Amino acid sequence: MSLYVNLYALYGSKKHISKMSIKSLILFLAFSIPAFVFSQTKTANDYVPPYQSEVFFGTNMGYFPGWTDEDLATISKGDPSKGVEGIGSETLRPALFGHFLEQWGYDARIAAFKYYQSIGIQDIVCFIGEPSKEQRETKVYCPDVGPSNHYRNLYEPIWDDGQNGTPVNEGNDFALYVYKTVSLYKDYVKIWEIWNEPDLADRDFKGHSLAPPGTSGNWWDNNPDPCEYKMRAPVFHYIRTLRIAYEVIKKIHPEGLVATGGVGYPSFIDAVCRNTDNPENGSANKDYPLGGGAYFDVLSFHCYPHIDGSLKKWNMSKFKHDLFRHTDKAAQGVVDAKNRFETVLKRHGYNEKQFPEKHWILTEVNIPRIPLNNQLGSDEAQRNFIIKSMIMSKRENIKQYHIYNLAEASPHDMQVNLTEFNAMGVYSSLLDVPKYQMKLTDGGVAYKTTAQLLGGMYFDHDKTAALHLSEKIDGGVFSDNLGRSILVIWARTSIDNSEEANATFTLNDEWNRKDLVVANWEYGKTKKVSQAKSNEIELTGSPIFLFEPETKNIVSPNKTLDIVQMVNSPEVTVIYNINNGGFIDIDLINKSGKRIKRILDQKEVSSGAYNVQFSKKSISPGVYFVRLIKAGDIHLEKIVIQ
Repeated sequence: MSLYVNLYALYGSKKHISKMSIKSLILFLAFSIPAFVFSQTKTANDYVPPYQSEVFFGTNMGYFPGWTDEDLATISKGDPSKGVEGIGSETLRPALFGHFLEQWGYDARIAAFKYYQSIGIQDIVCFIGEPSKEQRETKVYCPDVGPSNHYRNLYEPIWDDGQNGTPVNEGNDFALYVYKTVSLYKDYVKIWEIWNEPDLADRDFKGHSLAPPGTSGNWWDNNPDPCEYKMRAPVFHYIRTLRIAYEVIKKIHPEGLVATGGVGYPSFIDAVCRNTDNPENGSANKDYPLGGGAYFDVLSFHCYPHIDGSLKKWNMSKFKHDLFRHTDKAAQGVVDAKNRFETVLKRHGYNEKQFPEKHWILTEVNIPRIPLNNQLGSDEAQRNFIIKSMIMSKRENIKQYHIYNLAEASPHDMQVNLTEFNAMGVYSSLLDVPKYQMKLTDGGVAYKTTAQLLGGMYFDHDKTAALHLSEKIDGGVFSDNLGRSILVIWARTSIDNSEEANATFTLNDEWNRKDLVVANWEYGKTKKVSQAKSNEIELTGSPIFLFEPETKNIVSPNKTLDIVQMVNSPEVTVIYNINNGGFIDIDLINKSGKRIKRILDQKEVSSGAYNVQFSKKSISPGVYFVRLIKAGDIHLEKIVIQ
């Protein structure tokens, strides 16, 4: 599914700068960059920058009338100053479309990107492309479909030594667009995705994108027919956009990473890697020396296992498909999709021996919460899949995971035009919902639980191996640099159209501790945990989280405050992170802001993670907030007392 830029800015009162001020900015940037930068000739065949960040949990923002991009970022990340908790996302995947920036000014989204940064959003993935009508190529490669979707003048020189006031050739529309966009937004973006779903096979009626080698029209032995896929032009033109973007981005944003658009077909990536940007036939020569793999650091892919064939296998003896509609098979589908792409890249030398390996990001993923067209789908399946696919993505060194979508479609669309993509979202529809009064879906609660518990942590392969998990059990251990760990574990599902599964896990010496607590998928909503009663843990198909609350800081490193309630216990544990030492107050307040209980009064603390407990015995049931005040900054965390 394509991600649409928020149209709020189209009708807002945001002033955009004039062509003259853009020109002045470009001139300034052009001559502020050292000349040696523009002589760089290395490609991703020579060097791929390291990616060491543990920022992982992201969202596709979507478009919801009445909600600005800042609003959507708020309910994704959370903003204590607005009393919004969010779902704990660490990053986002917005867009900077060419047609939008041309109409409203290239600085039109600066305020939004500054806001993302101000609330702690990091390592943003931003996809670019989509020319204005004036920038679009007019050549028609598919008479029955329409003109190319590319920018015009792709094959004009990329650079002109500053002849027109910019280092890029202003006659190359795509190079100029990339230059102007990246110059303005480079301080806010980590990864630049080149087009969204460039291989979308929207008219591939014969299935050539999925056909195996040796079959008629397949994309392994034949270059994709321009009439079969989104770009409506030869694949060499997409390679050209990668090359232009790579050259321009690397010379003005050297620490930035260049990614393919979210792709779905390994056969398309094979075509990108086996061809150059030579417009004649994709062959190599002195002007077009390298295959497309030289022009991206990161492979961004999309995965919807309920529709991509992951959950079925043809049975010749029965002459029909065997079906595996359960979430362990679906989560494995994410891993299998990555492996299919990785096989292609390794075949073209991206194996750390001939050429550097690529990084991986998963920029659209989910299953619906409603069973449609005999596919996998239910509230239980969606929440289980989200947790399991997150765990397995981390295990497979996928650097970012962006759920599709931030919210579901409108109730009207759900009734009249219900598709699987309408029934994906961490929130129910935001249409006609008062600002910040949105409702989480079960899948959203599961996402929030996982993001809050595992944010900033890495998959610990050594500790996971030490668990000696049986074939009936899956999961893993996550750790951080402070020596804290969380175990996520579940019984593997195996029955078609069922989430039923059972297994017993025996805690080994490291985990067999009396103070171990258990949280389930609802933790992000309830903040409740229960005590692990023995070293024999009974598992179901729904993942559980085990940890030590006294030593485990349950707050993500980017979050200041969190709360743990033990089931059937009158005690509430408040956990807080302090970045800079000083005096703090912690209170319990009601929805009107009235103090109900003073928890800490002007306590002096140094940097670090702490916890404090209070009793809820004398407090009436209802919704309250724990409030932390430090040097004028206020942080709030909602708590429901029953």
